[in-house]
Formats: sequence, C-alpha cells, structure tokens
Amino acid sequence: MKARILIADDEANILDTLSDFMEGIGYQVDLAGSVESALTLLQTNEYDILLTDKNMPGFGDKKEGGMSLLKHAKEHNPLTEVIMITGYATVESAVEAMKLGAFDYVMKPIPLNELKEKIDRVLEYKRFLNSENTLQMYKALHNQLLDLLVNRDDIPEDKLQKILRTLGTKIDHLFGMQKGYEEIIETQTEALEKIERYADHLKEAIPGESPYHALIEKILEESKKRI
Repeated sequence: MKARILIADDEANILDTLSDFMEGIGYQVDLAGSVESALTLLQTNEYDILLTDKNMPGFGDKKEGGMSLLKHAKEHNPLTEVIMITGYATVESAVEAMKLGAFDYVMKPIPLNELKEKIDRVLEYKRFLNSENTLQMYKALHNQLLDLLVNRDDIPEDKLQKILRTLGTKIDHLFGMQKGYEEIIETQTEALEKIERYADHLKEAIPGESPYHALIEKILEESKKRI
C-alpha cells in the first residue's frame, strides 16, 4: 500500500513541487494551502506523514500555523508522524518542534533527496516490530542531542547547519543493530510457521496410535510457543 502524505503550505509553488516529486516516487499525496483545509483533511483521513510549513499563517493573525497543525496531529492523529518545514532552521526552532512531537524537520529551500530520506526513515521506523516505542525513542534521542546544541556559540553557523541536517542519519546507525535483530526474529518466525504447517499435515496423515504422533504434537507445541 502506498504511503499517504498530507502536505500543508501556503505557497502554491512549493505545494506543486512537492506534490510532483512525491507522486513521482510513489506516494499518495493530498495538498492543503491553509491551516483550515489541512485540519479538515486530518479530521477525515488517515495519513502516515504530515509535512507542514512551520510559519504558514494560522488562525486569525497568528503565525506559525504549522505548529498548530503539529499539536492537533499529536492529539488527534497519533499514527501520523510530522515533518516540519522551516524557512531557516535554528537549534531553537528544531527543539521547539521536536518537543511538541515532530519526528523531524527540513529547511527551505527544500532539498528533495534529503526530504525523501526523512520520509523513508519515518516509514522504515513504522515497520519496526515495536514501532511506537521505536519512534518515541528516536524522537527522544533526537531531542536530547538538540538540547546539547542550544546556545553553542562556539560552533560556526555552517557547521551547525550541517549537524542539524545529518542528525537523523547519525541516529539511524544506533537503531541499525535493533533492526538486524528484528530481521532475524522475523526470519525465525516465518520458519517456525512453516514447521507448524508441515507438522499439521503430518498429524493428519499419521494415525493417532503411531509412536510418531506424540512427537508431532510436541513439535506443534514448541513451535507455537515461539511464534
């Protein structure tokens, strides 16, 4: 099934660019040019990801409508992960978004390949065996690393921007071993399910008085314990 993504931005050219790009790589995309239309879509559809501009106009004269969407999604759409678009990413703005539950952020002008990596990262983490805990762990670790960068005037601006862009990739390495273990578990589970099916067939074919019947029952019992 295609991942479903809602893009919210008040700039039509950004909506068009992101829509063409994401549909071209196989995502199902809905567009919202305002906070109000985004809220309507969030209330009527389920999305894997909300990609929203942090500084789009909010209700009335309020700014940072994207933050309102983030708060709404975290309260009412718990299965939707949020990636925040920022016009100029500072550590403070990144920390603010992460503390409210954003999964990640991307800076304008939006590097499309980098955005794809972030979206793929969300979808990959959603496939972990205990995806909810994994997503929370990722965000907590990301948040803690950002806290360490706050008020670090000793770090040149260009280096700080590079760190902000690459934090997610660095954190991925920490979860690589967990994913490796999960792949082993999934492989073993598939193998045990096959053993259970084969044992069921043997049980049907072998008479109940056969000395092998008890052995087959034991195989079934043990395989079910591990699945």
